[in-house]
Amino acid sequence: MIRPFRRRAYDPGDRLEYAITGVLPDNTGRVVAQVDRFVGGGFAGQVYRVKLTELHAPDGPITGLIVGTPYAIKILTPPSAFARMFRDLLYFLAYQGRFGPQVNPAGVRVGVLWQKLIRRAGRLRLGDDSAVCDTYATFYDSDLHSFGEINEWIDGRIWKFEVDDQLFGRWDFQGLPPDDHNAAEYVHKKVFMQDLVGLLHEMGAPELARQYEWWTCKSQPNALKRLEAGPSPRAGLTAVDFRAGLALLPFAPMSPADVRLILQGLIRGRFVQFDRSDLRRFRRFIEGHREDFQDLQPVIGELLEQEPVYRASLPDVTRHHVRVITSAALRKSVKEGTITAWKNLGRLDHDHAVRLSKARVLFPLLFLVAMVPLLGRIVVKLWGHAQTREHAKRCVTSFRYLWRTLRGARIETLVVWHRQQRACDERIRKLVDRPVRYWIQRILFGLLPAKWHRFLTEPAYAKARIREAFGFAYMFVRVPSFREEWLLEQVDMGREEGMLTRAEAEKIAGQIKDPFIQKYLRCVAVHICTLPVTQIVSLAVALYVMATFGKSWKESLAYALGVLAFFQVTPISPGSIVRGGFVVYLMIAERNVRNYYVAALVSFWKYIGYLGFPIQMVHRYPALARLMAGRWAKGLTHVVPVFGESGALLEHFVFDMCFNLPLTVQRGFKTRPVRWTMGTVIATAAVAIIAYLAWLKVSGWIR
Repeated sequence: MIRPFRRRAYDPGDRLEYAITGVLPDNTGRVVAQVDRFVGGGFAGQVYRVKLTELHAPDGPITGLIVGTPYAIKILTPPSAFARMFRDLLYFLAYQGRFGPQVNPAGVRVGVLWQKLIRRAGRLRLGDDSAVCDTYATFYDSDLHSFGEINEWIDGRIWKFEVDDQLFGRWDFQGLPPDDHNAAEYVHKKVFMQDLVGLLHEMGAPELARQYEWWTCKSQPNALKRLEAGPSPRAGLTAVDFRAGLALLPFAPMSPADVRLILQGLIRGRFVQFDRSDLRRFRRFIEGHREDFQDLQPVIGELLEQEPVYRASLPDVTRHHVRVITSAALRKSVKEGTITAWKNLGRLDHDHAVRLSKARVLFPLLFLVAMVPLLGRIVVKLWGHAQTREHAKRCVTSFRYLWRTLRGARIETLVVWHRQQRACDERIRKLVDRPVRYWIQRILFGLLPAKWHRFLTEPAYAKARIREAFGFAYMFVRVPSFREEWLLEQVDMGREEGMLTRAEAEKIAGQIKDPFIQKYLRCVAVHICTLPVTQIVSLAVALYVMATFGKSWKESLAYALGVLAFFQVTPISPGSIVRGGFVVYLMIAERNVRNYYVAALVSFWKYIGYLGFPIQMVHRYPALARLMAGRWAKGLTHVVPVFGESGALLEHFVFDMCFNLPLTVQRGFKTRPVRWTMGTVIATAAVAIIAYLAWLKVSGWIR
């Protein structure tokens, strides 16, 4: 094929070669790096951990880059096509142009220059340079058609789930949190992010501060605690991300904090917010700390030069208003910025970019056509890219070439499927030459989660997963050594994720034969056996109600769906009753209430019943209890789009509500039994009555 391969992302082992420009000094050079692993991808871009294998810097050293050292590379285009489309749509509505940091060299430079300056300011306000991740160079990736940056690699964790039996008094302190605080890392992280937000506002970067606003509920992963920093909850906190992903529009708040930010922006006269700075406030800040920034004068100078270029490259009607029409200089800069963006997106080749920059009438026409969804991009590329034009010509004039083109496009999609594990190697190779089967699967299953797609299209995979599930349950119930191996695997994963220290992991491994832990593992086995109980009972009841009460097919189906919905929302289910009954049986059989009473209270509740024994053993094995509850919270929240991101606030909220809240209630019973007992009984009864009446109303039993 004439056109190049359309790459979405990189895989471990891929070799990356870039022409780079340093941040301080801005020397140019060339690097070669090998991808270790894909770290993650959001709206702002995709991040990889790489190892630098070669560095060529003929113009002089590029500070911070050392061969053999790991780095974080961020390429400013999302790996997901939907995420890229949604991000670009919001950005276009805000600024009437393409996503600046991805396609504009001034946009990518402004971001790293700000980060370098914030790092120095962090030394003044936060006590240490390392409070902000360092940045070293920028580059352009011609395969992904995006600019990117090379940053410091940080081994860190987002947070450690902490046992806190004083949940309601978490913020009852003055000044800095005390060293003996139950949730010291949590509160220190919030204070750190609040201090950073204040610093960014003081520096003149209020829109960058949105990356660390606590109540966006998804900013928490932007701050890590370095693993080598030691046990101090304050030490090692580091801000790692200063690249906004989504433009904030006044009619589209996406988090609780966005409502306040929109109102503040409107007061300042800013209808949209993304990464714009206040250069007057920035100059005042630098003037007040001239000595501290003396060695960064080249960075300051470049920032003051690149900021106006970046801002003037977009129409931005909410900021420029009608100046796009009245100002020839602004029209020229918008034209240059647009041509640069199209060229870096691969829509213009060099010759056509030069021609378009000289054309007076053609550019406005193409600019208007480019605004038409889908069609506009095709028209610009057909006019401005000779290779694309030749490719389209051959597709029209040669059936053999068209067939190869369709096969090539199929291969590109199958590469993504393989990366997502939607199919095995053998089926991927077969689908290359079976277009009908490929399109059937793409239409019917392409939008499903990867595992569902593979389960429904590969009988061998489906059988293996079913066999594995039943085999796991059987082995877990019958073989004690298998249960121990499973727990040790959970401990190892917890240590790798930073949820346990090495000392805590070794201590748990040494206690694996303890009778109480063995009993806990047996109870986990019973929990696994009770997982399908609710589904089986709800399905049986739904079928019975459907056959008994429905007078028509539509009415019967409505009854059945109502029953299934009831079993999903009810706080106590058949499965939880069986699980709670088992705990009560243990209390009676062993004549031991003390070691089971908390587990008995929690086990009867749906969804959180699994936490009964972790809560019960929190005082004897706090690290293990915290690990199991933390992993449960992470698994539960990750099904929620955007806000269920690993390390986001929802994850810790679920942990607090399902683990620390019962501990707080337990402590309250011991310290203030009458008040806590009456309050809990009244609140529980009120919730149960309201829920029951609501169900009767929905089901039509009361009017």
